[in-house]
Amino acid sequence: MVLSTGVLRAIARSHPTITLDVLASPLNAPIIEAADYVGEVITFDKRSLASYLPTALRLRRARYDAVVDCMVTAPSVTTLLLVLASGARHRIGIAGRGNDDAFTVSVPPDSRPDGHMVDRLSALARAFDVNPDTMDRRPSLDISEAELARAVALWAGGSQESHGARVLVNVSAGSSERMWPDERYVRVMRHIRERHPDVVLRVIGAPAEMPRATRIADAAGGGGDARVVATPTIRAAFALVATADLVITPDTSIAHAASALRIPAVAMYSSEKSERWGLYDNPGRMVIHPASSLEGLSAERVIDAVDEVWESALSRRG
Repeated sequence: MVLSTGVLRAIARSHPTITLDVLASPLNAPIIEAADYVGEVITFDKRSLASYLPTALRLRRARYDAVVDCMVTAPSVTTLLLVLASGARHRIGIAGRGNDDAFTVSVPPDSRPDGHMVDRLSALARAFDVNPDTMDRRPSLDISEAELARAVALWAGGSQESHGARVLVNVSAGSSERMWPDERYVRVMRHIRERHPDVVLRVIGAPAEMPRATRIADAAGGGGDARVVATPTIRAAFALVATADLVITPDTSIAHAASALRIPAVAMYSSEKSERWGLYDNPGRMVIHPASSLEGLSAERVIDAVDEVWESALSRRG
């Protein structure tokens, strides 16, 4: 969803008469709830059979003129069924994926076989007379002042606010192949503290991984300047990204948020993931491990990347 925001924004603003609604999963819906180019966010849980018929009827009653299939790689049967159920006169999708007959408007895919997902998604804008090569395709996130204020309070932590650099470390990976060993996170954090004693380190993780995140923060020298903070919602995590000076993360939505918010990031990727899902137009650096998982990625390579990005990250603080 984060990577889709560029093409959604371009479509919504391509013609003054367009109202753009978005169908999203319960996890993704909050990501775009504050976007000023989105009319309505319709939440659909494909894991709940009870949600299929009401969603299909709701789409039909809306009498959409066009529906866009944003599954630009492998086609989704669920998405295709909802596209057809909408009854929209124009059904728009990427050509050449084996389901062209379902669309009334097929657009050619991005010409690069290993292109980034942002570029692949941008191809859909052609259906609205927008040139993908010249449009602003960068992902973006809208974070409210209240959300930013809550994040700043989490950085302050103790009785005295530190003026050191803010480094956000995300330890959640979402899948085993993106899991990086705990002790290597600890080594990176200790290195940062030794080089920059006034740094403020915050560790985040998914709710189920909070005990692990706490262990990592404590082992790195927990306290007011290095501690774990809870992010009960994805938007709370994104607000912390928005107020950080540097983000360290494996390949997850936090890396995409850093790109969308233009926050320098050191992001860890396996070789097969980096081209399609890597940092996009981000002033940080990707650390790419030539294997299918991050298990063998050394702490030294991440430390080198942090040191390389550090000065440019701090220069943004003004």
